[in-house]
Amino acid sequence: MEGISDARPRLLVAKGTFAQFGGAERDLLNNLDAWLAHFQITLVSLNLPTEASERLAALDIPTITPSNPWLKPVGALAEINAKASRTSRKQWRRLLADAESGLADALAAADAIHITSGVGSLEFASIIPENKPLHYHCLEPHRGLHEGVLHRKIDGKPKHSIALIEALLTRQRISDIRLTQAIAARKLSAISGNSPWIQQRIKDVYGIEAGILLPTVNTQIWSTEVESQPPIEGDYVVTIGSASWVKGTWETVEILAGSGLSLALIGGGDEADLTRIQDLASELGVGLHLMPRLSQTDLVALVKGARAVVSLAHAEPFGLTPVEAQAAGTPAIMVDEGGFCYTIEDGVSGRLLPRPVSGESNLKWHAAIAEAADPHIREAWRQGGLANISEMGLEPRDQAARLAKIIGTLLMEK
Repeated sequence: MEGISDARPRLLVAKGTFAQFGGAERDLLNNLDAWLAHFQITLVSLNLPTEASERLAALDIPTITPSNPWLKPVGALAEINAKASRTSRKQWRRLLADAESGLADALAAADAIHITSGVGSLEFASIIPENKPLHYHCLEPHRGLHEGVLHRKIDGKPKHSIALIEALLTRQRISDIRLTQAIAARKLSAISGNSPWIQQRIKDVYGIEAGILLPTVNTQIWSTEVESQPPIEGDYVVTIGSASWVKGTWETVEILAGSGLSLALIGGGDEADLTRIQDLASELGVGLHLMPRLSQTDLVALVKGARAVVSLAHAEPFGLTPVEAQAAGTPAIMVDEGGFCYTIEDGVSGRLLPRPVSGESNLKWHAAIAEAADPHIREAWRQGGLANISEMGLEPRDQAARLAKIIGTLLMEK
């Protein structure tokens, strides 16, 4: 890159798989451009879909990936037997042993390693030499292992006995804890959560004192005026995330009953779950729009045209959704749990509301959503949100500078 010194440290960035291509994967890719101001980057992954590889090629970032992408094993037996961890570890070793892959050379040349958490990511640490500085960005402790929210049907009912599931997953839970603690025990290592909420969860689950490396939002993309019209008529709110209990999809439909507003659900989900959500919405008289995967332009247009962005996600680790809404100038109305409590100041940059209990009135939510229609309130919350983004340092350049400081400290300790 023009104007950037070749003295930049060589950073090898590892992510187990980009197959899901969700928020964590997009956030990493969106930040790499800013990281290039501080590092020479090579990225390695066991599964790098075309869309991800094209973005990296556009940034002129070299990539290392196997010719046959690794796929996460699925199913109950795979979970119980920690198959994803075992097979990904083998794949990393095979990739290292493959001279044509270039991984051995990249590891030898790297000044430092950065691992972003996710399926198959932790296992990469097992092939890193002890003398290499290592930073692990833990976006959240594995919720399927350390919480019960992923083991519930879309309506919140347990898929199986929660106690039984926890017992069956003991082996994998112990493996996850050991792998994370092994990184913390290295002489040249640092672990960061992606919010104060996750910083505390890392301490609770792993017994580790972690730092913080916040996610980012590209305010330029979200604040840009859009010419396209949202493909929805009438007044609606948006919720983002694959239809599931953990994302609060069921409860979001329930709180809209009687509001007169429809719901745009972005993120898809399991066909059976989507059918149940459609049935619930029909029963409660809530208009429901299931949105396919959207381009960034269409997503921005949909959010900007909404009355509000709403979420009842359960203990969301950080939650870029309210920050993106703030950047777009659309009110963010979220449940007062998890990372949302750090990105919204109630009544200043959006609303934080208690989760309704079964049978409880939704009037508080209806009142907040009605508030969001007032142009003066919308503008005040927009200004408050932009101030929050600036104060928290949620631009890509902020994250890049923070990561440079973390890696720089590790290099000085070497």
